[in-house]
Amino acid sequence: MLRRTALALVLCATSCTQADGPSAAESPPPEQEVLGRAEQAAESLETPSEANSIRFLEQSSFGPKLARNVLPAPVGTVEHVMAVGITQSLTEQFALQPATPYDGESAQDLGSQFFQRAVTGEDQLRQRVAFALSQIFVVSQNGIPDSAKTPYVDSKVALAGYMNLLSQHAFGDFRVLLEEVTKNPAMGRYLDMANNRAFDSKGNPIDPNENYAREMLQLFTLGTDKLNLDGTPALDANGNRQRAYTEEQVKAFAHTLSGWTWNATACPAKGAAINTPDYKNPLMPCNDNHDTSRQELLRGVLTAQGGNITTHLTQALNNVFNDPNVPPFISKQLIQHLVTSNPTPGYVQRVANVFKNDGTGARGNLQAVVRAILVDNEARGAQPPVSLRPGFGHLRSPALFVTNVVRWLDPTLDTATKDPGLKLSNWSKAMNQWVTRPPSVFSFYPPNAPLPGADGLVGPEFAILDTATITARANFLHEFLYSASTVNAGITVDYDLLPATNTDLVAYLGRYWLHGTMAPELEQKLLTAMGDSRANSAIRKKKLGLYLTFLSPSFQIQR
Repeated sequence: MLRRTALALVLCATSCTQADGPSAAESPPPEQEVLGRAEQAAESLETPSEANSIRFLEQSSFGPKLARNVLPAPVGTVEHVMAVGITQSLTEQFALQPATPYDGESAQDLGSQFFQRAVTGEDQLRQRVAFALSQIFVVSQNGIPDSAKTPYVDSKVALAGYMNLLSQHAFGDFRVLLEEVTKNPAMGRYLDMANNRAFDSKGNPIDPNENYAREMLQLFTLGTDKLNLDGTPALDANGNRQRAYTEEQVKAFAHTLSGWTWNATACPAKGAAINTPDYKNPLMPCNDNHDTSRQELLRGVLTAQGGNITTHLTQALNNVFNDPNVPPFISKQLIQHLVTSNPTPGYVQRVANVFKNDGTGARGNLQAVVRAILVDNEARGAQPPVSLRPGFGHLRSPALFVTNVVRWLDPTLDTATKDPGLKLSNWSKAMNQWVTRPPSVFSFYPPNAPLPGADGLVGPEFAILDTATITARANFLHEFLYSASTVNAGITVDYDLLPATNTDLVAYLGRYWLHGTMAPELEQKLLTAMGDSRANSAIRKKKLGLYLTFLSPSFQIQR
């Protein structure tokens, strides 16, 4: 049964069309479809349909919510988006400042804090983008050992500060973000940027640690292959892929970025290290432990001979930031996290062009990039464009699966006497996404993980989908809906808010949770199951309908 469920999810991700519209044979000619898409998008941005508004919130938040007759409709609800339009909704979200900062010295677990904010926070888009960035610029509590020399739990304080940094800069300048990440103490420990000296204890020159330099190039900015602006590999004259950087350039960046250490009142002597970590302040430049020699970076750019540590940092980051690989590499990953795992080259190129120039001449304006992603014709509309439906969308990651379920049901969370966020975090953890503790620098799954059984398509989230985690998804839903542990954790759902009859409930689920895409086959299965004599009460019928809908591929795949 579990193997069949996994197969069904893969098939839905690659070829589910019956719930979404006509088959390929019924599709309009390409020129008509493009015109239709453009007209639909232009109209729907200002007066979006209900289904388009729901899809927008799936992409730009941790899950849609209904206003439930509250007037005026609160920010972030389906009714609010319909009332003000997508353009204005984005403007409102960009204007919202970060919510209460993550507190590394609180008794509350960071994962609990994350889920509590994701479910209840008003600044949904900022949090969603920060979460995407955390899976690109990866730091993990698992890679930060605790020290007896600090008066706090190192890994917790470090990650709290790092999560606050990503939230603060989610809509800012990518170049500024890159520098803040480079000097962040959590990153300093995780990838050995802190105390990365160019001299040994006797003052002799040595090769600095290459960890941060390598991952900054491979994972944070360029990727491994040279790219065209549309994200496709830039091939040489023989049709072969080209490396985006060389091993010598990794070494050059390691030397250029050497010398940074924990914040303190004074720098250590040449070859020495400050042994007391400081996870509350950025790393400190110490020129005595920096290699001031000239280094050749990307595209033949040379650093200044005899330059000091801060000059070399600026030169190194400017060099990377201005590389032609950065716009498509970062744009494509943000599209994957927010909208679809397999964006077309045209989609990537349109967003990458905005990364290159936001219209005012500025490069790396993340607010403009995020807006371009979410208003693009391929993202907007009541359904994905016909020509894009096979392979469009992405499997909801465990964290997004949990938050979407919870936000749709809009429970009351008792945060005064209990810790509902920890319960949500543990459910996500059971599905192999323990937020704040990714297992490697590739986060929970790499962006290029292949989609099983689908040549040429990627499915990053499927890398952690197996029989065990499928079982965990079903167990989460069963516990959430049926177990007293949910209420005991401070999560209370009012099921009276849902329609009372079977037919009305199925129509409700299809209208909202599947934004009008429920297949007739699923509708019939729900009605049959809810009509079974063993579902012998109104509440049992409702919970069975919810369970089967949430577990269906139609919901598990965000489309």
